[in-house]
Parts: sequence; C-alpha cells; structure tokens
Amino acid sequence: MGSLFLICHYFYQAPKYLFWLGLGYIVPSFSVAAQSFMSNTELALYSPVLGGLYLFGAWASAYAMALRKKAHAHSFWCFGLIAIALLLLSYFSYVDNQLWIRMLILNFAIATVESLVLFSIFRHYQDVDIFNKIVDFSYLFIVIYTFTRSLIIYLFLSNIEADVLVTSVWWLIMLAASIFFSMWFAIILLGTLVRDIIHKLNDERLKDPLTHLLNRRGFYERAKLILSRIPEQSYFLLMCDIDHFKQINDQYGHLIGDCILQQVGEIIRGNVPDQDLVGRFGGEEFILLLQVQDQYQAYAIAERIRVSIEGSQLSVSKISVTASFGLAQIIEQDFVRAIGVADQLLYSAKRSGRNCIGLDSSNMISTALN
Repeated sequence: MGSLFLICHYFYQAPKYLFWLGLGYIVPSFSVAAQSFMSNTELALYSPVLGGLYLFGAWASAYAMALRKKAHAHSFWCFGLIAIALLLLSYFSYVDNQLWIRMLILNFAIATVESLVLFSIFRHYQDVDIFNKIVDFSYLFIVIYTFTRSLIIYLFLSNIEADVLVTSVWWLIMLAASIFFSMWFAIILLGTLVRDIIHKLNDERLKDPLTHLLNRRGFYERAKLILSRIPEQSYFLLMCDIDHFKQINDQYGHLIGDCILQQVGEIIRGNVPDQDLVGRFGGEEFILLLQVQDQYQAYAIAERIRVSIEGSQLSVSKISVTASFGLAQIIEQDFVRAIGVADQLLYSAKRSGRNCIGLDSSNMISTALN
C-alpha cells in the first residue's frame, strides 16, 4: 500500500500528502520485517531503533493528514514526544528489560503522535463531503484503536514473556485488527483520491484553460441542468463580445490579447451573482445565464458589466477596450433559440456603433465610441 501511494505521487502527480502517507506505511514495515528475524535478546538490543521506525511512521501519517486538510501537524510536539518515547524505550531495553512496558510506551506514543493533528482536522467541518468525512473518521477510529491497544496491553499483557506473547489471543487479535484498519484506511483514501481526480478531470473538461470560466460545452451542460431544475424561474441569456479585439492582437500581440481576455472574464464574473453562469463562448465572446426577475434587472447587470469594462485599464499596456452585448429572454426553456436571438442582438449592437446592449425589444441603449 505504501509503495502504491509513492507511485501515485511520483508517476501520476498525485497530491504531496500521499508521499508522506506512503512513508507512514513503508517505514514501519521495515521494523515489522526486522522483528520477524530477531531473537528476544536482539529485540531488546534494537528496540529503540525499531521503535523509532514505528514512531516516524506515525508522524508521517499524521503529517500526511495535516497536508491533506491544510491543517497544523504540530511537528515540534510530535518530535518531542518521539524523543521522550525513545529514551523510555532505551531505559526499558538496556537498564530494566521489560517487554510489555516497551509495548505500552510505543503504542501510547504512536497514538498520541497521531492524535495531535485531530483538532486541526475537525476544526472547520461544515463543508466536508461524505467521502472525505469517511476518511477523517476512519483516521480518528485508528487513533482511538491505538489508544485502546495500549489499554489492552496494560490490562491483559502485563509482564508477559516474548515466547508467550506470540501465542496470546489478545496479541493475535491486535495484529489482525491493525492489518484490517490499515487496509481499510488505505482503500478508502485511494477511493476518495480517485473520485477527486475524476472530478478534477471532469472540471477541466468543462473549463476554459485561459480564463478558467466554463467553456462552451461546460456552459451548455450546466445551463441545461439549471433550466431543468427550476423551470419556473425567469432566465435571460447575455452574449458579450470585445470590440475590435483582432486589432488588439495585431497591434499588441497574442500574449497581451490573452491577458485582456483573462481580465475581461474576471470583470464579468465579478459583476454577476454567484448563482449565475459565466462562460467563454469562443474567441473574444462570453456568454452568461442570468437568473433574474425581469428584463430590467438583466439589463442592469449587462450595463454594469459594460461600464466596468469600458472604465478599466487592461494588461501591462493599460489598454482601454469596450464590449457589445446581446440580451435575450429564454422562453419556454428553449435554450438554443435564446442563444440564436442573443447572438443576433449582439451583432445588431455592433452594427449600431458598438459598446452598447442589444435588447429583445429592438431598443438600443448606446454609448457609441465611433
């Protein structure tokens, strides 16, 4: 599982937290493998080293969860706890050889290190989706289980000898539970990661890479979904086209033109309510789906956008541009027809002098530049 996390991080550019979570699985596995080949004397001799691997794995897992949630890992406190735990492991290995106390110290230290990140993870928890909640609560359950494991060691495995330990029912149950919870957490996390990647790819499929607004396909899909959900709402379609944009590209170059497209997109997005859709229809043309009560409210939004574009100095060259608009109501949810009408009104606005808004009523409210 740890190797799979590292592969996802290095070869598929998965999030950085998978690197640390991979170490959280891999590093303790070296300790498990080493223990399998050691005698009781060697276990006592190398106990601090093996314990250090376990504790590093616990910190790496906690740090991965902090990265994933953009939370505080409390690494300073973690390494302080690890240092204390290693000193105690050394004492109960070299001074007073007590296997069960070493087990108790190690499990309690692991649980404490892993628990320090919990408060940061659950501090802001209102907008977390169900899949990420399952991951978070799975991690919480693992921490609780690790504390419980310490309690089991204290109550049922105190003063136990190494030869007897491997045949103890409690020890076998703890091993089985550890394997199960580790596999469960890894599978849930990978499933959530795959889901997030699919969402990201789908989002990129529907977004314009330059302006980060919806592209034509994305706008069509989202608009049809909105129209089907609330059919009784009044909707208006607004088409926007930057005037003389070809001349800007020819005079200043395409990089400046791209910068202007980005800034115009930001101006449009900043002048409409969050629930309204904004997309780049193609080239220098933008499209908006407005959820308003009547044409007057729709016109007010279009005029606000027009004035904002006209009054802005865009790109490093401080270029002034204007835009023309076509505004059409969507009647009987006929989205395709409304696009055709808005497009015609847009070009009527251009023929009427540009920097104006073409309306369904064929009235033209103009602030012509020419």
